[in-house]
Amino acid sequence: MLLIQRIDPLGDILGKRYLTFVGAGGKTTFIEYLADRAAQHGKRVAITTTTKIYAREPYILTEKDGLHDRQDIPSLLWIGRSIENGKLTGVTFEEIDRLGELFDLVLIEADGSKRMPLKYPAEYEPVIPPCSERIFVVAGLDSLFGAVREKVFRWELFCDRTGIETDKIVCQEVFLRFFSRDILLKDVDEGKCTIVLNKFDMLASRGDAIALARELLDRMPKVKVIAASIPFGAFYKTQKLSVSNNLT
Repeated sequence: MLLIQRIDPLGDILGKRYLTFVGAGGKTTFIEYLADRAAQHGKRVAITTTTKIYAREPYILTEKDGLHDRQDIPSLLWIGRSIENGKLTGVTFEEIDRLGELFDLVLIEADGSKRMPLKYPAEYEPVIPPCSERIFVVAGLDSLFGAVREKVFRWELFCDRTGIETDKIVCQEVFLRFFSRDILLKDVDEGKCTIVLNKFDMLASRGDAIALARELLDRMPKVKVIAASIPFGAFYKTQKLSVSNNLT
C-alpha cells in the first residue's frame, strides 16, 4: 500500500545545514522555494554552487569579497566564486564548509541541465560536497512521452552509453533508467537521498506519478520520494506501508 501525504518540504530538512541539489527539471526553482520559505522563518540562507548558477541579487563573489564574519549579512544571499555571462561560478568545498559557520542553511546546486527535464552526467558531474546532509535528486515529469533527444540534456551520452535510440519515447521504463548509479544517482548516498518528481501538474494522469513513485520505492527502500509541483508549492510524500502497519 502506498501512503500519499501532502507535506511542507521544510519539515524534511529540520536540523540540516547543508543541502545539495542534482539532476534536472527544477533544481533552481526548488532551491529558491526552500530559500524563501526558510528566510521567512527567520533563517539566514546562502545559495551557492559547485558548478554554475544564474546570479540573483543580492550576491557576493568570494574571489573578490572573500568570506568573513559580517554583521550586515542579509537573510538570503547568493554566493559564487566569480561571475561569467550572468552566472555565478562554483565555490570550493572549503568555502562551502565556511558558509555553514555564517548561515543557518546552505543550499548547493551541484549539477547543470540547461533547463531540460532529464540529464545524463558528464564524467566530471555532479560535484557533491562531502558535507552534504541531504541530497535532492530532481527529475521533471514533463519528460514523459517526449523523445529522448528533446527531453534529455547530454542525450548523446545517454544514448551512447545505454543503447537507447534518440527518437525513443520517454516511457516509464526509460524514465526509471535514469535512477541508477551511472546517471542521476551517480555519487549519491542513498541514505541521504530524496528523489523529487517535479511537475506532476503537467501530466494528463496523476496516476503516472504514483506508479513511478511506487516503483522507485520498491527498487530503493532507503530513499525518500516526493511528487511535486514546485511553482505551485505542492509537495506530496509517498511512503510504502505494509498491510500489518495499516491495520495497527
